Parts: sequence; C-alpha cells; structure tokens
Amino acid sequence: MPRNAAAQAKQKNQSSDPNPHDDDVDKIRDIIFGGQMREYASRFDQLEERIGKTIDGLKKGFEARFDKLERSVENRLQQIGERVSSEREERKSSLTTTRGQLRDLEKALKKQLAETDKRLAAEVEEVYGTLEEGKEELSEVIEKSRAEISKALETEMARLERHKLASKDLAQLFLEFSRNLKQDGK
Repeated sequence: MPRNAAAQAKQKNQSSDPNPHDDDVDKIRDIIFGGQMREYASRFDQLEERIGKTIDGLKKGFEARFDKLERSVENRLQQIGERVSSEREERKSSLTTTRGQLRDLEKALKKQLAETDKRLAAEVEEVYGTLEEGKEELSEVIEKSRAEISKALETEMARLERHKLASKDLAQLFLEFSRNLKQDGK
C-alpha cells in the first residue's frame, strides 16, 4: 500500500470509480499541485514515521515503567505478605506463651486456694475446739456459780427463817409482856 496521500487518493478513486473522467481530474490536479502535494506527502510520511517511532518509544517506555511498577508492587505485596505471616506467627507464638502462662497461673492460684482452704479449715476447727473448751469451762463455771448461789441462797433463807422465828418469838414475847402490863395496870 503506498504511503503518500495523493497516491492513496488516486488508488482509491481508480478502484471505486471506473469513470475515466476522474483520471483526468487527477492528472490535472497532479499537474497543478503535484510538486507541493509530493512535498506534503513526503513531510507527512516523515512526520508519520517520527510519530510512529515516538509512539513506539513511549509505548516501550510505558511498558518498561509498568513492568517496573508491577515488579515493585509484587515485591511490596510479597514483603507485606511475609510481614503479615511473620506477625501472625509471632502473635500465635505469643498467644501460646500467654495461654501457658495463664494455665500456670491458674494452677498456682488453685494450689494457693487449696492451701488457704486447708489453713482456714484448720483454723476454723481450732476455733471450734477453743469454743468447745470455752463452752465446757463456761458450763462448769456456770454450774459452780449456780451451786454457790443456791448454797448462799439456802444459807440466807435459813438465816431469814431463823430471823423470822426470832421475830415471831420476840413478837410473842412483846405480846405477853403487853398483856402482863395490862393486867398489872388494872
């Protein structure tokens, strides 16, 4: 396929229009504008070639940049993936360690609670024993005090009884004395 515009137009006209008058018009046009058209066609061809080379260069540059950018993004994604994987492993390890520490702490706390329960049970038993002893001692003291109070009360009642008898006797004596006085005074 010819590169210049005039040749293309001529070929197009020949293939599409079988009319011979068109060929004459093309010849006249070629005579009048032929030199300029060839010069323009040559310039257009050079410009088209330069633009094609520039586009090819830009295309190659962009492809190289895109390839470089793609590799950079892939490397960065790989680094991020490795970092995420590493952090995941660290967290998993840390979680395992923390779980182990919590289990150990739980065992230690259970052991401490068991020891505290035993100690409290022993102390409660000791307090109950002390209270029982105190209760027995208090019962003995109360019984002894009751016996002493009963004895003192009986003694006091006997004394009051004697005193009452003595008062009756004295009253009887005064009564007889007053009668005797009455009889003597009459």
